[in-house]
Amino acid sequence: MIIVKYIFLQVLCWHGGYDVHISFHYSRTVRQIITNEGENQIIMIKNRKLRETEGAVSPVVGVMLMLVVTIIIAAVVSGFAGGLIGGGSNQKTPTLAMDVKITNNGENGTSIFSATVNSISDPTPSKNLLLTTSWVTTMKNQAWSTGNKASTAVGTAFASGGNSTIGSAPYGFGPGVTGLTVLYAPYTGNQTYGNFTVTQGTGLVAEPNSQYSGYLNSGGVNSAMQTVLGSGWEQLSPGDTVTVRVIYAPTGKAIFQQNVAVTGS
Repeated sequence: MIIVKYIFLQVLCWHGGYDVHISFHYSRTVRQIITNEGENQIIMIKNRKLRETEGAVSPVVGVMLMLVVTIIIAAVVSGFAGGLIGGGSNQKTPTLAMDVKITNNGENGTSIFSATVNSISDPTPSKNLLLTTSWVTTMKNQAWSTGNKASTAVGTAFASGGNSTIGSAPYGFGPGVTGLTVLYAPYTGNQTYGNFTVTQGTGLVAEPNSQYSGYLNSGGVNSAMQTVLGSGWEQLSPGDTVTVRVIYAPTGKAIFQQNVAVTGS
């Protein structure tokens, strides 16, 4: 196209005769045309390359965006699934320290399970704390209650255990227990397990029934002591060991464990 326009201008110049001014004018015009056309061609080439470049970059950007979205979705799903599986594992679990004592000397007035809370990071409703016990001993007396004979022979290994029960034992007293409290049975309703808050200084207690004597429950086997220590607790004697644990129910985590030696006094 540039060459055609150049020839056309030269023909015009020849047809009108030789004129320096006209020739100069046409020459300059030709140069302008050539320059303009060259610039237009350069611009067209640049635009074409730009479009080609944009066309090459767009898929890369698209892939990157897809990867970012996928990662975000995966993170959200993972967090949601973790919450479901954890079942509240992010909930704060308190820490607990207690002194526990277990005494069995065959008499109701001095045989007892007791615990004192030395510290707890957060005051916690007793209904959220499950106290459990487990132990192994040897059968010492098959007749552990009047009219009831154990099937396990004397000298045979015997295992049992118990746990705290809402509305029953162990009973609470001291800090965290509101209303009227007493230090002996029968305890008041606000002292039953689940109705008080465990805080520093809270005391827990479980005792045999009033008929317990000579390592026999002459009035029957049901007692606060049996609730906490389990069936056959009468077989426990000084030197036996009871594992006491406290589990924080909302998370299922054990916050206290102690091997307690049974004493006779």
